[in-house]
Amino acid sequence: MTVDMSQVAAEIRGHLRAAGFPAAEAADSAVLALAEEAGEFVGAYRRWSGKARRTGTFDEMRAELADVVITAWMAADALGIDLDAALADKLAVVFERGWRDQPTAG
Repeated sequence: MTVDMSQVAAEIRGHLRAAGFPAAEAADSAVLALAEEAGEFVGAYRRWSGKARRTGTFDEMRAELADVVITAWMAADALGIDLDAALADKLAVVFERGWRDQPTAG
């Protein structure tokens, strides 16, 4: 299934505004939420991989990673960033720069 994340972000933004969250604070809220979700993903990974005091499931980790992606799109939307274009630009850089410097002979 292909999801239009820009459309999803706009729909979520509409629901948030209808629930009374002020548009003026959207960027601050989205950026802070992105950091929070990234931390929750790291915690879920630690629990799943056995690096925390308690255990966690793969599905919990998977859901937290999805939250990171959704929240990144929300932050981009709030900041006026065309994330599709930004991803295309960044992927071009990633694939053009190579993967590892080759040792020089000599």
